[in-house]
Amino acid sequence: MVPADPSILEFLHSARDPYGDPAILSPSTVSKNVPFGADHVGTRLREDLQDNGLVEQTERGYYRLTPMGDRLMSGEIRPDELSDG
Repeated sequence: MVPADPSILEFLHSARDPYGDPAILSPSTVSKNVPFGADHVGTRLREDLQDNGLVEQTERGYYRLTPMGDRLMSGEIRPDELSDG
């Protein structure tokens, strides 16, 4: 993980749809809510966060937290329990 990842994951964890499921968001929307630019957020979502199973791409340019990402952010699993991708 890099310094941006916790902020991105925390925001994705807090963003919910009306049913309580993780919201589907663009890197641009996420970047407006964390202290990192849209290009950097997009790179993090596409690369390590998706590769580690913490986020999934729902359609081109849109992502949401996976159940594993939700478990990580809820404290059910620790970062050291994640694979390296």
